[in-house]
Parts: sequence; C-alpha cells; structure tokens
Amino acid sequence: MPPLPPGRIAPRLLLVVPLVAISLAFADASTSQSGAGDPLPPRYEFYLDPFVGEESGARNVAAAVTLVGAGEERLDRSAVGRGAAGIVLRPMRTVAWDLPVAWWFGVALHEAFGHGGRAREFNASPGVHLGTPWQGRVSYATFDAEGQSTESLLYIYIGGTEGNGLAATLLERRVVEGVRLRPLDLFFLASNRLVATRYVLGTTPDPRRSPDRFFAEYSGGGDVANYLGLLHELHGGGSGITAGGVDDQVARQYRRLRRQAFWNGLDPGLWWALASAFRMEARGDDSAALPLPRAGGLRCMPVFSSEWTPSGGQTSLEWIAARAERPASWFSLVARRGRGPSGSFGALGAAADDLLRSARLGFGGAAEVWIDPRNGLGGGVRLRLRLLRGYFRGLLVDVGVKSQGYWVGQPESPGPYGAIGLRYEP
Repeated sequence: MPPLPPGRIAPRLLLVVPLVAISLAFADASTSQSGAGDPLPPRYEFYLDPFVGEESGARNVAAAVTLVGAGEERLDRSAVGRGAAGIVLRPMRTVAWDLPVAWWFGVALHEAFGHGGRAREFNASPGVHLGTPWQGRVSYATFDAEGQSTESLLYIYIGGTEGNGLAATLLERRVVEGVRLRPLDLFFLASNRLVATRYVLGTTPDPRRSPDRFFAEYSGGGDVANYLGLLHELHGGGSGITAGGVDDQVARQYRRLRRQAFWNGLDPGLWWALASAFRMEARGDDSAALPLPRAGGLRCMPVFSSEWTPSGGQTSLEWIAARAERPASWFSLVARRGRGPSGSFGALGAAADDLLRSARLGFGGAAEVWIDPRNGLGGGVRLRLRLLRGYFRGLLVDVGVKSQGYWVGQPESPGPYGAIGLRYEP
C-alpha cells in the first residue's frame, strides 16, 4: 500500500506561500489564536488501545510532531532565529524541512498505525517500511491476506486514510479549544486532511480513461484501486477490475470518490491551518494563528471530511465549538452521508471532551448511531474519564461499546472495548 510521495506535496503548497505571506505577514500581531486571551499551552497526548490503531497513532504521532515543533521554536528564539537571519532562514526551513517532515509524519501514521493497526486487529501480521521525508513512494505496509475475509481486507485498506482523517479532526478540535499549535503542527494537520483528496485526485488514474495505469495501481497495492476492487467484491457482481478495464459499478464508485475528495479538500480547517502556519513562519513563531469565527459566545469551526467505509465512500460535516471563556473544552455534532453499491447509508453523532467536570475528574465521550444496507441500524458509545489533579494528573481511561457496523477509528467487531492514555500540558 504505497503512500503519497512527500516531495510532491511541497510544490503545490508553495503556490500558497506568496499570497499568504503578502496578505498576512503584516496583520495585527496582537491577534490571539483563540481570540480571547492567551492560548492554552501545547498538548502532548500518549494513547494505547489493544491494537495500537488509528487513534493511538493519531495522538502519539501528533505528540512527536509537537516535540519537534518545540525544538524549532527554541531555534527561532535563539540569536540565529532572530532578526534578518530568521527572516531568511524560516522560509528555507519551511520548504526544505517543515513541509516534507510534516508529510512524512502523516505517512508514518498512515502505514504503521492506519494499515498496521487494522492489520493487527485481524491478526494479519503487519510489517512497515518507512523511507525518509525526501524520498518518493518508498514507504509501505505489508500484511498477510491469507484467510482474511473481503470485509477484513476492506478495513485494512481503508485504515491508512482513516488514521490520517482522524488525526486531522482531532487537531481541529484542539484548534477550537484554543490549544496552541506551532507551524509544524499546522502543516501536519493540513497534510493529514489532504491524504484522501490527493490519493483520489492525484495518485489514482481514472479507470475509464487510463485502464492500464489503473490496473497497474491495483496490482501494485494502491489503496484507492484495491478499495474499489474489494468494495465491488463484497457488494456486487460483474467483472470488477481487469487488465482491459472496469465495469460500470467500479467506475461509478470511482466518480463518487472524486466528488467526495473535492468536499474533503474544501475543509475550512485545512485552509485555516495553512494560512496560519505561513503567517506564523513569515512573522516568527511567537506570532499568533488566525482567529476563529464566533457564534453566540462560542468559537467554532465546520469540518469537511470524507471517509471510505465498507459500504462505500461517505462525506461528513462536523461542527466543533467551544466557549470563549476558560475552561473551554470542545464539543461537536457530526452528520455523515454516503452511497455505495448496495445503497445509501448515514450516521449522526456527538462528542465532547469534558462534558462534565468536577474538582478532580473530567467526564467526556462520544456517541454515534448509523444505518447501512448490510448491518441495518446500529450505534456505539464511548465514555472518557480523566484525572485533573493529583499525582496521576492527566491519566485517562476510555471505555466503549458498539454494535456491528462502521464507526470511524473504532474497532470493527461489536462489543466492549477500551484504551488508556495520558495528557500532558506543560
């Protein structure tokens, strides 16, 4: 399952640099990220679920990115990073280091925790090979497909982009909450959101216009092509994918994925992150990110995303909000809609970080209900307990239960599940 090449994303993103630098470099330096007071300190989260899957990867890799960003901040505050030297060196670092490294962290998440986590869930003996941030498509994940059902293989193939999309959403929730994100964090957010869009629009050939190239992508383990092939195998009849072309069902699902990829690429959080990161790099790391819109005393952000599910591709709209005053824990509402070979499906859900808070404990969680052609009506709930004070401050425990059906980032099998973690805010 080859990833997108890190080197190909930088030229596209660099097209944004001149416009953002000119329009934002001289903006009001006193504007804060939250729009009300100082932002919360950078956050480090360490998370462990039984399969070391998508959410473990999303939180743990984000912590590594934040740690590297802290080192960059120290450099910017040193004598080397100040004055004229900093003005010259920061753009060079952005092009030569930040963009490829942020993308590479997304590749590591994609392969090791996305595909790898789902493969561990099905005991498929995953292996991962990672290249450097400056190489092309040399990173990949492997697994043992023998004995696996078509649905299990679907979960494994969609796991990579699933992990990237989940990471982007988790970071966008931090943005609304008011957690301080450095430029590298913001580039990491953007790179994760771009993965699904780039895979469909940039990496995977059109099966009708270039059937030979599409079949080569399919034979080489490409995520989109294999997802479409497995989706066809699970839900429909017909010839599927062959060296001579694809049948109408596969072509129709490919066109639907393309439309959903455009929706994913229009995510406001993606463009907010890029604009804020370039502005911060142009002015210096101490400058603030762009302020978020407000509605009724709440900071808010709509989030557009697309997911590949075992029933077909879907689009999601999540509305994330937080109070402008401290403490400003986020909450969100999400609606999902998709259509696959067996018909339409959808879901509604809600989530919150600290829905209830006492002097020592914070209680949060998430819930979602869904309906799809294969499993009918289903749902799941997950509760979180976090210690706010004491020697074990920051320790958190997640306990959940779900029915049969797909829930982003959650185990495939029905029944109870759990995870533990630690949140550290210096």
